[in-house]
Amino acid sequence: MEYIYSAAQDSGGRITTQFYVGQDWEDSLFKLQNHLFNNQDLLPPGANYLVKPMIIDDVPIVTLTLTGADYTDNQLRRVGERLLVYLRSIPNTGNLTITGGQPRMIRVDLDPDRLASYQLSPQEIGRRLQSENARLPVGDVSLGETRLFIEGGQLFQSAEDVGQVIVGFGTSDGEGRRSPIYLQDVASVTDGFADRTTLSRTLIRQDWDATDPYPPARARASGDFQEQVAITIGIAKKQGTNAVSVARQIFNRLDELKAQVPAGIEIAVTRNDGLTAARAVGDLYTSLLIAIGVVVALLVVFLGWRDASIVAFVIPLTLAGTLAVGWISGQTINRITLFALILALGTLVDDAIAATENIHRYFEARPNMDWHQKLEATVAAMDELGTPIILSTITVILAFLPMRFVTGLMGPYMGPIPFNVPVAMIISTTLAITVTPYLAARLIQLNPHAQPLPLHQTRIYQGYRRLMEPLLDHTLRRRWVTWGVIGLLLLTFILPLTQTLKFRMLPKADKDTFLVQLDMPLGTELQETDRVVTRLEKLLQADPEITNFETYVGTGAPIDFNGLLRGATDRGGEHVADIRVHLTNKHARPEQSEAIVFRLRPPLAAIAESENAILKLVEDPPGPPVRSTLLAELYGPDYDRLRDLTKEVRDVFAQTHEVVDIDDSVKNEVPQLRLAVERDKVAQAGLTTGDIAQLLQLALSGVNVSTLQGPGEFSPVYIQLRFAQENRERIDDLSRIQLPTPSGSLVPLSELVTFEPTTVDQPILHKNQRPVTYVLGEMGDQSSVYAVLEQMIYFLRHPLPAGYTINWDGEWKLTLDVFRDLGLAMLVAVMLIYLILVGQFRSFKIPLIILGSIPLALIGILVGFSLNGVYFSATAMIGVIALAGIVVRNAIVLLEFIGERLQAGGNLKEAILEAGAVRFRPILLTSVTTMLGTLSILSDPVWSGLAWSLLSGMLTSSALTLIMIPLWYYGDQIRPHSGSVQPQSPEPMALPPHLELS
Repeated sequence: MEYIYSAAQDSGGRITTQFYVGQDWEDSLFKLQNHLFNNQDLLPPGANYLVKPMIIDDVPIVTLTLTGADYTDNQLRRVGERLLVYLRSIPNTGNLTITGGQPRMIRVDLDPDRLASYQLSPQEIGRRLQSENARLPVGDVSLGETRLFIEGGQLFQSAEDVGQVIVGFGTSDGEGRRSPIYLQDVASVTDGFADRTTLSRTLIRQDWDATDPYPPARARASGDFQEQVAITIGIAKKQGTNAVSVARQIFNRLDELKAQVPAGIEIAVTRNDGLTAARAVGDLYTSLLIAIGVVVALLVVFLGWRDASIVAFVIPLTLAGTLAVGWISGQTINRITLFALILALGTLVDDAIAATENIHRYFEARPNMDWHQKLEATVAAMDELGTPIILSTITVILAFLPMRFVTGLMGPYMGPIPFNVPVAMIISTTLAITVTPYLAARLIQLNPHAQPLPLHQTRIYQGYRRLMEPLLDHTLRRRWVTWGVIGLLLLTFILPLTQTLKFRMLPKADKDTFLVQLDMPLGTELQETDRVVTRLEKLLQADPEITNFETYVGTGAPIDFNGLLRGATDRGGEHVADIRVHLTNKHARPEQSEAIVFRLRPPLAAIAESENAILKLVEDPPGPPVRSTLLAELYGPDYDRLRDLTKEVRDVFAQTHEVVDIDDSVKNEVPQLRLAVERDKVAQAGLTTGDIAQLLQLALSGVNVSTLQGPGEFSPVYIQLRFAQENRERIDDLSRIQLPTPSGSLVPLSELVTFEPTTVDQPILHKNQRPVTYVLGEMGDQSSVYAVLEQMIYFLRHPLPAGYTINWDGEWKLTLDVFRDLGLAMLVAVMLIYLILVGQFRSFKIPLIILGSIPLALIGILVGFSLNGVYFSATAMIGVIALAGIVVRNAIVLLEFIGERLQAGGNLKEAILEAGAVRFRPILLTSVTTMLGTLSILSDPVWSGLAWSLLSGMLTSSALTLIMIPLWYYGDQIRPHSGSVQPQSPEPMALPPHLELS
């Protein structure tokens, strides 16, 4: 277990354990139960416990809201119970829930005055009902050659059966016969529903078809809202099954069942995770196809349609191979998988582009070759690029593999990236050195009469020479350029310190729903909470982007994944309410969901503040959920003092910029009346303290003493014993209660107890066995990082008393953990790349020069994020890690080319100039394809950070790599010499005879 949270209160408590991510929860749960069982001796007498798992597969993927103008929510609940029976038979469905309405119940409302007149005890009536409602198999007898089984007893079939139970006998008549006392003589027995503790309804625009599980993405609604009572049923899926297919099966079965639904009842689809997943995957498929189209179009422009078709042929093969490997490995196709493919798209064509471009260059060097000569040239071209291609592929793979070891919930979240990108790179490299050369030899056709210009006469060479020669020839100029780049890098590091560049865990995704949570002061009655909720509903109805919403008063809305992690599974009580709001689809509205929440929060919060309530607008997080975006944990020895400090910290939250929806774990005091038992008087009456406590519980809360065996019931129908409503509304009603004693006399309750006004004890909270209190908050239009930093500075200036500490959890801790893990992943990746390069180049310095491409990319990244105002998020950090492998490959190919020219007999300066000229076009193409491949995700609020990292990083790194890497390499190679290096005349390179450039 990673964390243990507990809340202790009178007569009970709750302990929540959180397992480490990646643990087998069934195995962990078994170990926990075994450990508890072996330590039952630690429990006090009469105490017991229940262990209940809360897992992601308990979250409904489909919620159906039943409405009907002529029905109450109680009647709708009974229809929902029958629907659940048929829906649970659908394959791969899991946990089913129902929210709203009150269950059917046989209510036995006792009259305390009649009980007293007959000298009957409520507890004795409860025991009588239990014993009368029994039927058991008692054995069998022989009946000829067969056996006849016998069953004894009788079960209650109706409320009339319950009312006819004899609970005692009256006085004897003249003949000694005692008249029976029936339950209906001392109680009102009715077949109805449980007491009203919740309210639920839905408000839907009249021109919005909420019954369609697959509404058009561009649909909008503008009609007036229509309010109806409602209940909601939730259907979860089994672990490891496909949400899209399970949801489709649910709606197919629902179509079959609609004929059996009573007339006038409509079934609105208020959650369809299958549609959400399908749309998300569909959008990314579209983005992937757009990215492929942009890359292919670029290649056609720069390489021509024949060369471009060679590269384009590799793309579907690589993607298909990657998906096939993922399928074999048990991976699923989700948003992260497709983002990984989009991320890999720009890099997986690099090898094919380099191979095709180099083969094309070899073909240009010797026109009019026959087939065998083409094969020889192809082999020579691939031999020249083979080592750089394989080496650069290894560097990209090494850049992504360490991300596999990111801890916490973020590990599984981004797990498809370090799996799919390396797989895609391996497949693309394999195709680049096998399929691509064959297709190039077949498809590349040159004009036999065209005479290519010698390399030294090309514009690229001449331009590159004019740029580089002044720097290569003068040491001072090289140093000034180097120090200028280093200075620029250092200046960019100042940007985060001035908040010109801002950090954030993850931007909020553009969702179609959010949740409004209302917490009234403890002790608020249901009707009062509903009155405030009605005010909130009127404000929501005025927003044009809201299509419908469901309201739950006295209970929480059907749980989602975010609520599961936030601890909303126990949300209930007459003082709470939830409103699940549904927005127009993001494709049909101009604003993102975050902007809508920003717009609605101030007026909604004003209503809550005027009612002394706490309001929270909860959005689905784009990544792993946390208990609260802003969460301060206070620890200390004195719990009363800890509660006082909690209120002080809450005031600091209120003064922090853009901190909203503030709450804490210390609730308002609730009045309580304690009935202290006069033990002497109770003992003299022949009663016990337990008798008094049980009587009061039965009188006020009621006790379910048995169940009704009714025909056609799918849920238990409890028989509840309780005092009638008119006999438990006031404190004076308690004074009228009289208890029968074993001697046959009656004793008023007021003579056995004294009434002591007090307050309800506050729960005591622990985390990992340390007393703790919490202060919670959400963020407006700012990252939680800066709110926490502001609060840290405040508490440095105004420290807590000695012995008391404050820890920040929530998104702050998640951000620190994720950026720490990603930073370590990048460090490990760079070290692995360095070791590989040392082995390849047999040098410790040259790999450092190659790795210099990474800080060159950082210049563009930091400046780019500062200029466009986008938060530097975890996805942006993933882009930086990706660039660590991508930009290095350009430097590798460049230096490998220089090395080959030197081995061929050229001088250093000319080798550098020729390498830059020859590798300019492939470096430009691979960089531009990587940049353009991410354009399709630039509009995604979550993954735009990755796109901006690749765009800005590749732009600066590619340009500076062609300048700085050769300069640093040149400076390292001539380091033994001092002063200026005199320019030397170009010398012809010792190339193979059939590849002469002139």
